Amino acid sequence: MCSDCFDKQYYGFPSYTEYEEFEEILDLKTRAHKIEIMESENEGTKGLIDYRLYFKCNTCNENYVLSIPDNAWRGYFLTEQNAIFYHKNLRMSDTDKRNGCLIFILLLCSLFLYALFENF
Repeated sequence: MCSDCFDKQYYGFPSYTEYEEFEEILDLKTRAHKIEIMESENEGTKGLIDYRLYFKCNTCNENYVLSIPDNAWRGYFLTEQNAIFYHKNLRMSDTDKRNGCLIFILLLCSLFLYALFENF
């Protein structure tokens, strides 16, 4: 990160207004040729889930990934490595939630079966 690109990363945009303000700054930096829009790559090779917009700082050569907010998804603007790490954490969190629900359902079923066969 350098003074020509960005001084912070966004792990989510709390409102669409904040995203629009960020987008204006990004647009100014691309017009000034400080940030370059990169061609999208196959995200499977980078470890990302779906389509993202890639940018590169022409001064420090840092790569960035922009995910545009959409409804409940808050989007982000992160360095490429942080975006990969962020998505891995999201996948692990989703897996943990799914496994927790399955355990809860199995526990309820076993309690139901215990109550059903207790009277026999």
